[in-house]
This record gives sequence, C-alpha cells and structure tokens, in this order.
Amino acid sequence: MAQEHDAPTVGVDPGSLPIDVECVRDDLLHALALPLATTTREDINVSVRHVRGHLNLLMGEELGYDSDPAVRDLFRQAYALLDLGRRPSEETPVFEAFAYLRDTALVAQRLLDVFDAFLKAPDHRPGLPLHPGGA
Repeated sequence: MAQEHDAPTVGVDPGSLPIDVECVRDDLLHALALPLATTTREDINVSVRHVRGHLNLLMGEELGYDSDPAVRDLFRQAYALLDLGRRPSEETPVFEAFAYLRDTALVAQRLLDVFDAFLKAPDHRPGLPLHPGGA
C-alpha cells in the first residue's frame, strides 16, 4: 500500500525548491507502472496527489513557454488536467481515475524531460531548439 507524503509544493514557493529529477522520475514511473487490476482506489488517489504535485512544481519552472510551441502545448495539456472539473472525485469510476493518473503522469514526465534537458544544457536558452533537429 502506498504511503502519502506532503505534496512537494505545500507551503513553499515552487521557484525556491530544487527539483530532484531522479526522485520525480521514479515517482512518475511508479505511477505509470501501477496495474489497474490490482491497484486499490486509495493507491490511485495517493499517486494522483503525488503526480499533480510534481506537475505543479514543474510548471513553476522556466521551460521556454514563451518561445517554444511544444512546451506551450504541454502547458495547455497540464492546465486541462489540473482543471477542477477534470480531476477525479470520489464518485469517479476507478478506471477513469486510473486513466487520469496515467494521462497526468505522462504529461508530467514530458515536462520533466524538458526540465532535465535545460539542466543538462545550461547554455540552452528558451527559444533555442532542445534537440539538434529543432524539435
């Protein structure tokens, strides 16, 4: 059974926290590896809170939103997933909550990849291609 911890952004300005890329990546991979058939609703709910916390933390970073259309698209997806009307409630069927968890973890993972690319290429500035092909 998963244990819930405080969300990474509780009571702290997201911009002031260092992001532990490997810890976040491990948490996202854990969420994506949960099997629907044997995962309890409580475990799904705990993972949803963790993944949303990571997503919020990553969205607080400068990832090139103003100059990179791909990053803007990721932010649009993230905002849609974080919308209160889209979040699963206690009445949401388990499969829908599970699908929401996977969708949210995948978007967070893509934002983490962008963040990690910025860390590995400190001379990279928003607006410049992250990859040699310009993608």
